[in-house]
Amino acid sequence: MMTASRDVPLSFGSTVLRRPTFGGLVGALVFFWFSLGPSLLPRWWVMQAVITGLTSAIGYLIGTTVESGVRAILQRVGNATVSRRVAKSAWVGLGVLGIVAIGIGLARWPTVQNASRDLVGLEHISWTLVFGITLVAAVLFLVGVVLGRVALFLVRMAERFAQRFMPRVVAWVATIVVVVVVVVFLSVDVVGKGLIGFVDTRFGAADTGTAPGVQKPVAAEYSGSPESIVGWDTLGLEGRNFVAGAPTPQQIEAFSGSGSSLAPIRVYAGLDSAATLEQRAALVVLELDRTDAAEREAVIVVTTTGTGWVDPDAADAIEYMYDGDTAIAAMQYSFLPSWIQFLVGTELAGEAGAAINAAVYDWWLALEEPRPKLLLFGESLGSLGLETALAGGSIEESLSTLSRSDGVLMTGPTASNPIWQQLSEVRDPSSPVWKPVYDEGSSVRVANQPQDPPSAGSASWSVPRILYFHHPSDPVGYWNLETLWSRPEWVDDPVGYDVSPDVTWFPIVTWGQVSADLIAGFSAGPGFGHNYSIDFVSGWASVAPPQDWSADDTVRLVAHLDAGAE
Repeated sequence: MMTASRDVPLSFGSTVLRRPTFGGLVGALVFFWFSLGPSLLPRWWVMQAVITGLTSAIGYLIGTTVESGVRAILQRVGNATVSRRVAKSAWVGLGVLGIVAIGIGLARWPTVQNASRDLVGLEHISWTLVFGITLVAAVLFLVGVVLGRVALFLVRMAERFAQRFMPRVVAWVATIVVVVVVVVFLSVDVVGKGLIGFVDTRFGAADTGTAPGVQKPVAAEYSGSPESIVGWDTLGLEGRNFVAGAPTPQQIEAFSGSGSSLAPIRVYAGLDSAATLEQRAALVVLELDRTDAAEREAVIVVTTTGTGWVDPDAADAIEYMYDGDTAIAAMQYSFLPSWIQFLVGTELAGEAGAAINAAVYDWWLALEEPRPKLLLFGESLGSLGLETALAGGSIEESLSTLSRSDGVLMTGPTASNPIWQQLSEVRDPSSPVWKPVYDEGSSVRVANQPQDPPSAGSASWSVPRILYFHHPSDPVGYWNLETLWSRPEWVDDPVGYDVSPDVTWFPIVTWGQVSADLIAGFSAGPGFGHNYSIDFVSGWASVAPPQDWSADDTVRLVAHLDAGAE
């Protein structure tokens, strides 16, 4: 005998084009309201429209599901009917509430965003952008609801087909299993692999190019030069940018006035320079030997970001500070942008960090005294690679391993950084998550602004020093899947000085907002979001300044580099 559910005709039109559900509209309205609130960074109207439209559709799905569950429970207890008068009153009340909430939410959006823009030094936006948000969000919401109903129709069709051969409960379970398998297959094997193939082709081709104005170096101090054992064509796009972008002795002399400025050494191995990470790291060491890097005052090991990028502001700052008497060593492990490499997998960054740091450390340790200072640097995904390579089972073990160098500077740590996580977990309870304090800052410290780190002469900060630069508004330091269902600490009082005090958390919505903030974070102004360009001089001056370096020198170098960038 067929079950009752199978006796009811299943129509595509009745499923996809049926009237909205009361619970669905309630859920959509709640998600809509919270989607317009502030998060870590200001949002442009297009991104706001995407967040509002998609999260409202998710809210509709959740609300509809809850309503269906409530109806099923009421049917079981025999009390599923609602009088037509009560139902009509509820719909009218929802309609009035919806109009008011949508009107107020959209009207206050420019004010909320402009308040956030004030905190990060951006110009105000016009209220007319609300019209664009309304239109795009409405379209995305409708598309999301329709797609959800189409999926529901297909699932019901599959379930009814399965009920022909098995009991209803078994058919329901089997349908769920099949749906999960199909979704995973489509996500991983079709969409995922197709996307990976596309980005591999797209960014792999870009990696073979050379940026306009970048020319092969002729001086022996650089990898890719005629005397180098690493070919220019093997360095990759960012590797070529790095070795060709070093300041000249004359440029450094314009700042130092020492009369003895050197050409800073920059050595690098690209993906095509050697087949494996270990072989590339070995090439970097050979290049350090070839360039007589052991004779320099400081050797800086950089764990690069996804594309193999070395932040030119970080490199320039330490090279000018040391009058060119430096050697920077780095290597490439990917040609994908950091955010893509992060999604594909962070293991490669950790393996690369382990390879280059171990190789250079062994080389440095074998040098005769006096050895140059050994400094470590990582930014964003590079800091994750550095930490993964040197992290221990506890914060004490991790700091001990980092301290085998003469100083460590990391900027823009990701939420997945193992040592950053350890530091956040053991921090003084009175310190906020955006500026954790551990052991009164005796070995490791966190700075948010250039003026935060103490001077090199601070007796309370032991040597070697470990310093993080982290902006409270940097979404890279907070993004994780847990924000989908769990309240993050960065919304707790006190919030960061560059984050709206009205920020709050709502399941799913806040995660979507922070995901959008990731895009905005890379284009934020200096000193906010994921832009650390103004922090490097202060950072290096606090971690490992050259002898007789003063606070006035730091101010002069900042001004000099700023003038050169204009």
